[in-house]
Amino acid sequence: MAEAENVTLAFLDAHPVEAARVLETLSSAESAALLEAVNPRLGAPVLAAMLPPAAARLLERIDEAQALALLSAAATQTRVGVLRHVGEALRRRLLASLPSATGVATQLLLGFPDDAVGAWTDPDVVALAPMLCAEQALSLVRASDAPELDAVYVTDASRHLQGEIALQTLVRAPEATPVAALMQPSAVMLSAMMPVGAASNMAVWQRAAALPVVDHDRRLLGVLRRAQLARAARERAQPVRTQVREASVAGVLAGGYWAIVSGLVGTGLAFLPRVKRVYVDES
Repeated sequence: MAEAENVTLAFLDAHPVEAARVLETLSSAESAALLEAVNPRLGAPVLAAMLPPAAARLLERIDEAQALALLSAAATQTRVGVLRHVGEALRRRLLASLPSATGVATQLLLGFPDDAVGAWTDPDVVALAPMLCAEQALSLVRASDAPELDAVYVTDASRHLQGEIALQTLVRAPEATPVAALMQPSAVMLSAMMPVGAASNMAVWQRAAALPVVDHDRRLLGVLRRAQLARAARERAQPVRTQVREASVAGVLAGGYWAIVSGLVGTGLAFLPRVKRVYVDES
């Protein structure tokens, strides 16, 4: 049993996307039991790889504390996408229980229609005051958890976007150089209310990996990443995938799905969903 549990956990860790596809073939009860049992840091990437409606159905079936832990461990866009499909009462409780900054950012993005750029914006960016020097700016960058950081943004006290600085420029600048002297005007800013379809057709994506997103007062909300925009376009173009059949764990394994996607074989896989529960307060 321990070996089977280890195989399952190793697969979830190494192949979250493939694991998500397999979980979508299982019954909701069995998929939920697996997500409820694993450490949230392991389950969050799997949740992120699932279509939001399917992920939401699983969250509604598991222990609420574990659901909160999974959302807390997930990226902002995963939280927003899943919570859009969670029942209103549970959504309110989960939002109220998230850490303050996380909850505010999530609530903000949930306020946009799902076909608007704002709904797909990543708020995890580094925004600098113009009076900072390069050394101070780099300290903030190093302390940031922002993913895929290629540029930092300069804003005033009210978060109005003033310009941006390529990360390479900031790294190479003398330590005492003012941020204001390094920034360049943002060539393109996306309105948070711009339709996703219109944003997808912009030629600028041929050379840009991310673009700043602002509200109607030009306040910086975050960035829209090219990869996230592509996902938004795909989800809007495809009908929601539903479970055509409710497969059992035994049925999935008999069909070889897990072994095919993971390259793993062995009778231990027959015990795939039976992992020891890891409680949300465990380190």
